[in-house]
Amino acid sequence: MEILLADDHAMVRDGLVPFLERLEPGTTVLEASTFEEALAAARATGNLGMAILDLYMPGMNGLGGLATLRRDFPDLPIVILSGSTKPEDAFQAIEAGACGFVPKTMRGETIIGVLRLVLSGEKYIPPFLFEHRDSIGTTATAAAASIPPGSPLATLTPRERDILDMIVDGAPNKVIARALTLQEVTVKAHLRNMFRKLNVANRTEAARVALVAGMTGRKALEKV
Repeated sequence: MEILLADDHAMVRDGLVPFLERLEPGTTVLEASTFEEALAAARATGNLGMAILDLYMPGMNGLGGLATLRRDFPDLPIVILSGSTKPEDAFQAIEAGACGFVPKTMRGETIIGVLRLVLSGEKYIPPFLFEHRDSIGTTATAAAASIPPGSPLATLTPRERDILDMIVDGAPNKVIARALTLQEVTVKAHLRNMFRKLNVANRTEAARVALVAGMTGRKALEKV
């Protein structure tokens, strides 16, 4: 699979490429610094699995670049990457057809989880969009409403939620145990209870549930 990463800052691309290459075996990353380069690269390859576009790079013309790429590749998962955390930017990107809106402040390990979620066919809505749903329109409200009142996350204890935060952040059991001052066997016991409550079989599935619900792993970062 090839992933198109378009951002006008080489430092951002250099930081993300190693994480993107870990998405699945054989993943290669196509880089571009303008939308024109990105569109040319997308049209030239026959194995494009995802596109990641910087919201404010040259040639994007607001969300015009997203619309153009979506028109040429209607089934391609497209994620908007941005330094902005403005709710209106995220709302407009999702409304225009993006499968996710990823702030550049997000950790690389968390971005991997988000992109895997998108590749599985889900959309990623950043948590700050949920927080401002009442002021930015119906799409955000509908996204928040898609999480039922009886969400399995509501059944987790505070400790289980701490652990789930860290799972989303990619932390192994040893790191979780050290950060929360627990024994590894205790972490494993919490995981078993959590998996049962969430009706999932493993960490990946648990992380997916958490990401859909808006967890980003930032709490885990604060603890470590």
